[in-house]
Amino acid sequence: MTGTAERVHRALTDAEMAAVTAAIDEVSSVRDLVPATARALYAALAPWTTAFGPGADPGRAGLPPDRTRFAIPEPQWLAIAEICLARAEAFGAGVHAALELHRVMPARYPDPGVTVAPRPRRDHRPPVHDLAVTREAADTIGAASRHCERLASYFGHGSREHTEAVRSWQCGLSQLFTMSFGACTRIERAGALSLTVMSETTGFVHGLHFRPHPGPRQDAAPQPGRWESLF
Repeated sequence: MTGTAERVHRALTDAEMAAVTAAIDEVSSVRDLVPATARALYAALAPWTTAFGPGADPGRAGLPPDRTRFAIPEPQWLAIAEICLARAEAFGAGVHAALELHRVMPARYPDPGVTVAPRPRRDHRPPVHDLAVTREAADTIGAASRHCERLASYFGHGSREHTEAVRSWQCGLSQLFTMSFGACTRIERAGALSLTVMSETTGFVHGLHFRPHPGPRQDAAPQPGRWESLF
């Protein structure tokens, strides 16, 4: 290949995949994660293109003029994305990295003949997740648990109203401990049965909100509904 107008539509060699993997593993900041991935990938696919400078934005400098001319097999594309997102766990930047990867990665095409050797998964997460829960949020968590108990007492244990609420609350509660958005999280009250969750690592904000079922209900009955995560 001698010019950027040519189309590169091929599998990466084992050595090239290893070079991309090594470049990702060596990243020390979230700012360099996606640029380092793109630099290594296009260095293999298009060595004649402008080289990335350290810390450069691959969306503005260094990418081939038309990256749609480049494609790699889907198994390799997915493997590179998985390695990059796993590395992003160290910075709580999985969502950001996923969005940026789709902006800079080449196209992909199905090729059942291409396989990627399994790679031992490294846990890049920090060893401790710091959760700051306001007093009001702690009261809200208690109120949500009591609401589930009232649904069980009124509608019966195992009723649709009870199981829907309990399952959605347990799922939402477990998400408060996820480290996908960083290892420093603040939880605040957002309503009588709802919470706001803020990553102090990345600034990402999402909510765990109680959504009551529409329609009339008896005054003495607790409000059926479910908790939903809003991003």
